[in-house]
Amino acid sequence: MRRFSFLLVVILLGFLSCSEDPEPKPVLSQMEMVPLVYQIMLVDEISLDYQNRDSTRRMDSIRARKYDQVFDLNQVDYKTFKESYDYYLARPDQLKLIFDSVEAYGNRDRIARMIPSATKPVTKPKVLSRDNKPE
Repeated sequence: MRRFSFLLVVILLGFLSCSEDPEPKPVLSQMEMVPLVYQIMLVDEISLDYQNRDSTRRMDSIRARKYDQVFDLNQVDYKTFKESYDYYLARPDQLKLIFDSVEAYGNRDRIARMIPSATKPVTKPKVLSRDNKPE
């Protein structure tokens, strides 16, 4: 009888361990997270710059307002972002890909701001005709 109950418990545990819940999927994909994380990092940098200039200023309200602007711009709410960010925090290999992409995205953005012509397509120069003389 004791063996039977032990066997029953083992079989029951086997069934319970095999019935895994499917792994939850993130609400935001990695490609959707990259510009969002980059913009949030920019907000943090801007608020730190403000705080260094004027230490009496309350940065919490400014930062919260800027975060809301970022979420509105990307049409995402904080809860969705937080769920996705927590998902990626639990998976460091995927989070590393996101932050590597954020770095590349930031470099491209910085170059585009510093050298606006770098983002324009390269075209062939116009060939001047010898018949058309400037007046």
